[in-house]
Amino acid sequence: DSSNILNDMIKGITLGIVFVFILLFLDHRNFIHLGSARAFREAAIKLVTDPQTIRHVEESLDVKFISIDMYNAISVETKKIQQKIKAKEEEIAENAKKIYDYREEAAPFNEEYDVLIAKANELFELDKFCPEYGWKGSKKTTCASRMSFLMERYGDTPLKAKMAMIESPGCKRQ
Repeated sequence: DSSNILNDMIKGITLGIVFVFILLFLDHRNFIHLGSARAFREAAIKLVTDPQTIRHVEESLDVKFISIDMYNAISVETKKIQQKIKAKEEEIAENAKKIYDYREEAAPFNEEYDVLIAKANELFELDKFCPEYGWKGSKKTTCASRMSFLMERYGDTPLKAKMAMIESPGCKRQ
């Protein structure tokens, strides 16, 4: 019995809602004229177009309603930015390929450079350089900081700066 009552209630509510929608549709199409339907529609339109209601809906949904013109302008700008990004990505890919090619070209020279540095270390006793020692016996300036100064100030290469420092008193281990 209770299932029949529940079934009848669902059918009745559904039929009532459909009937109200049919009445509102017929009033909207001007087949019938219901004052209350017109007042309901006007109140709904007034509520939906109220700036305070719109602001409240935007805040609660965390969205921003914009005009079609603004949307179109944003879409055009977004497409332009996407094209710029694509062009930059292609440029990055080209540069990455160039870097790879340059590294391939430089590989034989790197090996020769390493051999020459090893010979220079041996000839000039650069392996005896001690960066922690005080430059000219100083307690404030280390040999490493003086070497950095020479490289920054005069544009010396690390090798040239190290050779100058190895000749300074106190920067060479005995």
